[in-house]
Amino acid sequence: MALKWMKLYGLFLICFALIYLNACSSKKTLVVLLPEEGNPSSAVAIGEGDRQTVIDQPLTSARVGSGGRVSQKPITNAAVQATFSAALAAQPPNPISFTLYFEEGSTTVLPESQGTLAELFAEVARRQAVEVQVTGHTDTVGREKDNDRLSTERAQRIKNMLMGQGLQADFIRAVGRGERELLVPTPDNFREQKNRRVEVIVR
Repeated sequence: MALKWMKLYGLFLICFALIYLNACSSKKTLVVLLPEEGNPSSAVAIGEGDRQTVIDQPLTSARVGSGGRVSQKPITNAAVQATFSAALAAQPPNPISFTLYFEEGSTTVLPESQGTLAELFAEVARRQAVEVQVTGHTDTVGREKDNDRLSTERAQRIKNMLMGQGLQADFIRAVGRGERELLVPTPDNFREQKNRRVEVIVR
């Protein structure tokens, strides 16, 4: 019994195809459409040309018989877990995000974000394979070009911390967005702590 993964029509769409041979050497395939995070629309097409069947409802299974005939029916989460437990256990962890806040005009992480920083380090250490996106931000105080520089320095500061934890630089992308993507919309030259931040996504 072999298990084959299929990714179709969606970023996090996962379908499972269970292929096996019976005593007569005919081949059968089981395809299951799973819900995506955030419930975006997804679909998977089975077959070719005029014999193509599309399933577009989460938790729907389609079984392809040896003659190419497709039969559909609902499947429960419990049945998915029972059938594909090994494959589900082998999935990489879902992406997780962390937000760290900074002192005004500085690359110093605020004391109240130290706990989040520790959680970030623990999450990176826990994963066998990891890719990290680090994005720095500022509030609207100061000149735009200065905020571009500061946001990049904040992102680089966190990147350096992650490298200090043993993560290779090639697995970390650090960029600065200045005051372009405010978490809290404010007028120009307005002090807002929540905008002085670095957002980290661990995949």
